[in-house]
Amino acid sequence: MMLGRAFRWIAAAVMVAPVGLLSGCGDKAEKIAEAAAPVIKPVSVTLAEIERRPVERTVDVVGTLKGWEEVTLGSKRPGRVLKVLKDIGDTVKPGETLVELETTDAKLAVMQAESRLLAELALLGITRKQAEEYVAKFGITERLISGDEVQQIIAKTPAVVQAEVMLTKAEQNLTRQRQLTVRGAGTNQELQNIENDYRAAQASRDNTIVTVRNVIANAMAARVNLDVAEQTLADMTVKAPVPTNMPKDVEPSGPIVYAITRRPVHEGQMVKEGEALFDLVIQRPLRLWVNVPERFTPEIEVGQSVRLNVAARPGEAFTGQVARINPSVDPVSRTFQVEALVPNPTGLLRPGGFAKAAILTRRDSEAVVVPTESVIKYAGVTKIFVVEGEKARAIPVETGLEGKDWIEVKGELPTRGQVVTSGQSMLANGTPVTIRTEEPEADNPAEEAKPAEGEATKAAAAPAPPAPGH
Repeated sequence: MMLGRAFRWIAAAVMVAPVGLLSGCGDKAEKIAEAAAPVIKPVSVTLAEIERRPVERTVDVVGTLKGWEEVTLGSKRPGRVLKVLKDIGDTVKPGETLVELETTDAKLAVMQAESRLLAELALLGITRKQAEEYVAKFGITERLISGDEVQQIIAKTPAVVQAEVMLTKAEQNLTRQRQLTVRGAGTNQELQNIENDYRAAQASRDNTIVTVRNVIANAMAARVNLDVAEQTLADMTVKAPVPTNMPKDVEPSGPIVYAITRRPVHEGQMVKEGEALFDLVIQRPLRLWVNVPERFTPEIEVGQSVRLNVAARPGEAFTGQVARINPSVDPVSRTFQVEALVPNPTGLLRPGGFAKAAILTRRDSEAVVVPTESVIKYAGVTKIFVVEGEKARAIPVETGLEGKDWIEVKGELPTRGQVVTSGQSMLANGTPVTIRTEEPEADNPAEEAKPAEGEATKAAAAPAPPAPGH
């Protein structure tokens, strides 16, 4: 039992002894721990200045180019095609003749209408020139049969003059018979007969005036029929339309012309009224139709500039201007239509083509931009590193517009500073850095490695060193 107690005392002493030793060497242990800690080596990086430059805010869209006017030209009259003067690809001026139809029947209709008009004018006793003057003065209106000047014409017509003479004669007979009756030289029956003759003469005069007015109305109808026949004859020649709604704010360069895109008509063909003969399009200027997402509604305004590119002209930029904005939003696509006017002075753009466009909404005078390679995107986090003192500091940012070798960033950025452009993958917040200056690469390393021409000649001419032992 005494032996067991002694063993326990010995064990306790053994355990206490190291503690005493360690407590006595505390300062030395801390120095050893510090010496064993890893040393963070500075990371070699390159820097670029944070810049501020003006940038343009745009809305990128795609759309389709349309002709300013796209017309399907049809025939107003039926008939046989006599001549086709233009074909696909030709350009025509407004009002230029495209198709001529056979005009024999139309000319006969004009002659028939003109003969009817002349017959009515003969009844009135006036010439064609006089009739045209009255029509030009009064028009085809009621004034042409009831005006004061027309009444004078009516009074001078032969039929009315004859009726007035008969009425005057009847009036004289009635006056004479009344005098005879008063003196007792005539009977009441004779007076009554004379009175009836007078009233009949009055009615005949009034009826003649009505008849003349009816002749004037028939002459008016004949004049209108003649106009219709002449218009029908003119419609047998199909011409290019004359546009009246060309843009006022952006004048197209050069005269307005149509280009023919389709020609389904042939000479000798019988065409119906309204049948399509040509498809025409105005290429200068063009319309660009694009659909813009609804969220950009407050930003799009009439008059804003538009830049567009087409696949057929790579590297070439074309400009336009917002001309119209559809006030309604498509409930299916949640977009609204915007129309831009594209001058197309050289005719390089084609109607129906696909175009990528950028609508310039505003310009910012000072936007913060950095080199594209300085931005790090990883696990949904976008950041850049700036150097403060001799250490790197990470700054979360949001990116905006991108250029050829720069990108816009937004965040808590310093007014002035430098951003890390290489070595970011080895950086963390607070990592020490050393600035490395990039040396320009040699244009041709092989040329630098080649000795100079004089040195090469000297090396070739120098004698070889003697062999060892000689």
